[in-house]
Formats: sequence, C-alpha cells, structure tokens
Amino acid sequence: MTTAMPFERGPYLLAAFICEKVLEEKDGVKSAIRIIDRVTRTVVDPSPPEKMEPFDHELTLLIKLKSGNARGVYPIQVRLVKPSGESPTPFAQNVLFEGEEDRGVDIVMNMKVRFDQTGIYWFHIYLGDVRLTQIPFRVNYVPQVRQVPG
Repeated sequence: MTTAMPFERGPYLLAAFICEKVLEEKDGVKSAIRIIDRVTRTVVDPSPPEKMEPFDHELTLLIKLKSGNARGVYPIQVRLVKPSGESPTPFAQNVLFEGEEDRGVDIVMNMKVRFDQTGIYWFHIYLGDVRLTQIPFRVNYVPQVRQVPG
C-alpha cells in the first residue's frame, strides 16, 4: 500500500489538473485553457444507440511540482483507471529536479484518451512508486432522439 504524500522535504505537488490545452509564453509562463473535469458525449439521431460508442478525446494534463530538497531524475507516471477498474498502459516520462528548492518542473502531457464507458475515470499520478494524487474525470452519454419530419 502506498501513502498519499511521504515527501516531507520535497518534491511538492503544487497543482494537477486536466484542461483542453496549455499555452507557454516566451518567458516560460504557462496558461491553462479551459480546465475541465468532465465530457458529455451527445448523439442526436432518429434512433441513437442505447450504449455509448467508444470515442477518442484529446486532453492535456498539467502537473506542477517544486523540488524542495529533491534533486535528480524521477519517473512520473499517469495511470488511467476506467469505471470498470481496467487500467490501460500508463503515460510515463522522467522529470529532473535541479537548483534551488523553489525551482520546479511543469509537466504538460498531451493525451488522446479512448473513452469506451460512461462514469468516472481516474488519473492516478505517481512519482516513483508513490501516488501523489488522483484526478476524477467523468464521461456522460446523452442520446437524443431527433424526430424526422413526415
């Protein structure tokens, strides 16, 4: 079993959220555009399917960490857990902590996620073997019957 945050002296989690995109200015400052925690799939048809058909959706995950006393390379992993409990291959990369304790890293992960179930998907964020946090993301399905004239 992992603990929620055993890093007493760093690195520190400042933020972790899902948005539509992240802009980066020339000076390195980032702006998160349209922070979201759900997507609604709407199908308008004379006879829409009762069950949602799978679809791909592009998301951006922004994770902000400050180093504290941490130095060196750490693996960061994002494990997606579907409402059914299935977990596809995780998104992974390494991060480097260097310099002053107030320096940090911003991890921007552009992802294309296939949603094939309705309900809450969890994005579990790990630094090494330690889960830093988890982010819920809800997928809704709204079938709408469109009346055909005549």
